[in-house]
Amino acid sequence: MATIVYREGRAKPYLTQIHRKGHKVYSKAFELKANAERWAREQERSLETVGLPTTIKEYESITVADLVSRYIEKVTPQKASHKSETIRLQSFLKRDIAKKSIAYVSTQDAASYRDKRLGDTFFGKPISPSTIRREVNTLQNIFEIARTEWGYTNLKNPFRGLTIRNANRRRTRRLKEGEIERLIEATNQCYGYNGWFVALAVVLAAETGMRLQEIFNLSLEDIGFSPTTPDPIPALDKRRIVIRKSKTDYKTGEQGRTIVMSCHARNCLMTILALHIRHDISTLTPTLFPMSKGAFSQAWDGVRRRAGITDLTFHDLRHEAGSRLDQLGLTKGEHDLMMGHKSRDMASLYIHADLKHIQEKLDKPWYEIYKTRRERQIFGLAFRGDEIEDKPTGETPSAVSELETIYPLGNVIQFPRSKISK
Repeated sequence: MATIVYREGRAKPYLTQIHRKGHKVYSKAFELKANAERWAREQERSLETVGLPTTIKEYESITVADLVSRYIEKVTPQKASHKSETIRLQSFLKRDIAKKSIAYVSTQDAASYRDKRLGDTFFGKPISPSTIRREVNTLQNIFEIARTEWGYTNLKNPFRGLTIRNANRRRTRRLKEGEIERLIEATNQCYGYNGWFVALAVVLAAETGMRLQEIFNLSLEDIGFSPTTPDPIPALDKRRIVIRKSKTDYKTGEQGRTIVMSCHARNCLMTILALHIRHDISTLTPTLFPMSKGAFSQAWDGVRRRAGITDLTFHDLRHEAGSRLDQLGLTKGEHDLMMGHKSRDMASLYIHADLKHIQEKLDKPWYEIYKTRRERQIFGLAFRGDEIEDKPTGETPSAVSELETIYPLGNVIQFPRSKISK
């Protein structure tokens, strides 16, 4: 309850005080009693809604580990990278800094944690500064959420402003001439179906810029194919890929996005669909890729080793795709849509890319490779009658013959045959 005391002879005689156990006294003087009573009501209503700031004494009983554990339970599960983030934070809980009280944890403690991490190794290799930068960003976010959302308003953030040298270096690795052919060739030695799916993942990443998680979340319906439809070619003619969950959804405020499938990606998907139909894989898994990420990681490492390209990461294929899209003349809005980026400038709020225009730009280089209408039908290119010399034949591509063989026309990479098909 608020207490109003009248002090005779003062310019502002009405002193209003609000007492709460364990907290300092909130007080303010007024000239009129009505103003004092109004301020007291407003403050009490605010305290009931928001609560008083936690005192240093209460902070002493709370450790950094308590905040991190709460973050793992409440915030981390909402992220697309929740599994890897959980592992990192659980590892942090074993550190000495996690045992300290949040009342006394300091920037010096955060700097000490940074220095120790810079000296750590993983499988004999030193931890990169960019990895530590990501860890520090997460820890900084934990303290910020605790301060703004969990009621620890007086809490200091020891990780804010912590500098890490060389943490902002970005990879610029792109595919060199002949490397993607070597990667595709190396998938022929994969076990079972792995060669088919690793090759498809490589093509999708290099052609569309999809993230590995987005590729592995694809279902047959996301590429327009229904298992009950016997002929998948018409389903792929639209050349659209629906990405239902993306890494940046929490920033864009949207649930996923729809992107354009390049004609080469469509070509490879036709072969994969033939594999699904022939071996009835769709009954075993609801996703397009019937393999775990662990199995893919092992297969990808083997493919790189056999191809002799050990300095290439799978994410570098996304760099390649982004560079190719830029060279094809996509606008910033079209590029952001394909890559799943969230632009922060105000002008981007009024830019909405058209998928048809993106498809035309992706198809433009292929018109010089596929000269006849028959070739363009097979590869799913948009038909433009005024550019084709031969007469329409009226034929329709056969799902049986043309799904099982990818035609190596021009500089198109032939899709591999795995051991299972031999």
